[in-house]
Amino acid sequence: MEKLVTFGLFVFSFLGCGIVPLNAQSKCQKLLNEAYVSYEEAKFKDALKKTEKFIKCDPKSSSGYALKAVLLESLRDSAGALSAHRKCIQTDSLYQPSYFYYALYLYQLNRYQEALDVLNDFEKASARDGFVPRKHAASEALKDKTQRLKGTCDLALKERFELSNLKIENMGPAINSNLNEYWPGMPINAKVFVYTRLADMQEDFYFAQKGEDGEWLKSRPAPGRINTPENEGTTSVFLGAENQMLFYTVCNQGGFGSCDLFFSMLEPNGTWGKRQNMGPVVNSAAWDAQPSVSGDGNTLVFASARPGGFGGKDLWVSFRRNGQWGTPVNLGPTVNTEYDEEAPFLHYDGRTLYFSSNGHTGYGGHDLFLTRLGDDNKWGKPENLGKGINTTSDDVGFYVDAFGYKAYFASSRDGGLGGLDIYQMVLPDRLKPQPVNYLLGRVVAKNTGQPVRARVRLVDLAQNKVVYADSVERFLIPIVAGKNYALHSMAQGYLFDSRNFQPELSSLDKPFEVVAELEQIKVDQVVQLRNLFFDVDKFDLKPESETELKVVINLLKANPKMRILIAGHTDNTGSEAHNKTLSENRANSVKSYLTAAGIEANRLQAKGFGSSQPMESNDTDAGKARNRRIEMKILQIN
Repeated sequence: MEKLVTFGLFVFSFLGCGIVPLNAQSKCQKLLNEAYVSYEEAKFKDALKKTEKFIKCDPKSSSGYALKAVLLESLRDSAGALSAHRKCIQTDSLYQPSYFYYALYLYQLNRYQEALDVLNDFEKASARDGFVPRKHAASEALKDKTQRLKGTCDLALKERFELSNLKIENMGPAINSNLNEYWPGMPINAKVFVYTRLADMQEDFYFAQKGEDGEWLKSRPAPGRINTPENEGTTSVFLGAENQMLFYTVCNQGGFGSCDLFFSMLEPNGTWGKRQNMGPVVNSAAWDAQPSVSGDGNTLVFASARPGGFGGKDLWVSFRRNGQWGTPVNLGPTVNTEYDEEAPFLHYDGRTLYFSSNGHTGYGGHDLFLTRLGDDNKWGKPENLGKGINTTSDDVGFYVDAFGYKAYFASSRDGGLGGLDIYQMVLPDRLKPQPVNYLLGRVVAKNTGQPVRARVRLVDLAQNKVVYADSVERFLIPIVAGKNYALHSMAQGYLFDSRNFQPELSSLDKPFEVVAELEQIKVDQVVQLRNLFFDVDKFDLKPESETELKVVINLLKANPKMRILIAGHTDNTGSEAHNKTLSENRANSVKSYLTAAGIEANRLQAKGFGSSQPMESNDTDAGKARNRRIEMKILQIN
């Protein structure tokens, strides 16, 4: 309703139906102005009666039919509004803006082909006899809107997804009320639902806990000092191993610009601490808002109207290195347009970004889009989320859970509890990110169990790409199903800890928990090299092994007097003679790699033990897998 009224005001003023001074009014003009006053007061029926009188007084004026169309739209009389739009064009077939607004209304009624036909007439008007550009032509801005509306209609005609197939459900009274609820979000573990509620023109955060039955309990205002008498909105929840943080927007309250990005820490007593500005490196003197923080806490995507963008509001990214946020960088012209890009949500996979835009071709107003980060580290062409998710109204604020199964968004569609409600839906396959779980770990000294601050690094072995690196005692790192990861924990004076993770889709129901136990470097200490890979019954090192080998090389270079034994082991498949030869060849392959990298051969020994030293029983596949291994034993330190 509000959208139609706004649209009508624009049409009315555009067609030149403004009020003229009383002493210059004709009888007909006076009727039109009276109708306009009633319209402004939202007295639509009274305004309609006065408009009908004006049309009888001046049947050749298109202004009367334009106002009549707007009033009938406001009264939800679609047939009458369409008839009035047609009469407006028939009365003045040269005036281009009339075609655009008629087509826009047809589009809002989902009559896409008819809207396209009217938009084609928009372009033909300028070729008709009597067309005077100064009098009849649309502005350049309206011509641009016409081209975008044509693209929108084409998109709607091609759209494959129907609303009935999306399984969109209202989240119910535990979350929603007769007020406005929007900006949904959760931490990666999905145990808390966070959103914004607007009451009496004031925004606050609300939290709902997940019950034992998996249903959301009744939401409550956020505990602690995060809600204030002023507005707070657009949250992003970061769940770390050592702390939990809430990133959000605060406007006109002493920041660096009109709106700034802030954060609050979750305190030990379960309440949210005092807000803290993210500082002048991230914030600017312009509008900065709507933060989204990656699952590992090291990437921040947000919307900003700062200089240096492509127009309007753009999406920017800042990376956290060594505990400090870097200077934000624009996401570039593939994502950003001369219009507005807002409300980003960077999924936990780190490669799928959902956002809102009125610059890319959509269904009306702001639409929801996604873009994916390619292997070249560039964002791809944005994809519209489609009909049913997007509507002819503004659609913003989209969140997808870590598994990539459910999406959450706000909508004022019919059937809600009042105002904007938050809805959930099963995400179509084409819109899904990569399903994500996470490593939850800590680093301790093996002999004491005390925490050790270590350099923790997670590597995607297939791409030889570091996906996480930080100096921490505890860590929480998102991991994607189907990947092969190496996890190394390293601290000065300790032998490194090596782990391997290959998460499958079925393993994403609970996190991988790990305790990396570091031992001080000493003679006879043994570490298993879990990220060395060979093909079955072969001894050539696979490329994925390079990450682990570089860790060993760095250790040996940092300790130039260290000598090691490289020990190869197999399971009991095949003869003992064959297994001993295979294990020795694999140990020698490692030795050859190290010597080629500059490590002196006299510091390295290689030996194969075959299946003579199993770690577990060879009766199971899992036991055999653990028995096939390469170990490193320290023979000498000084």
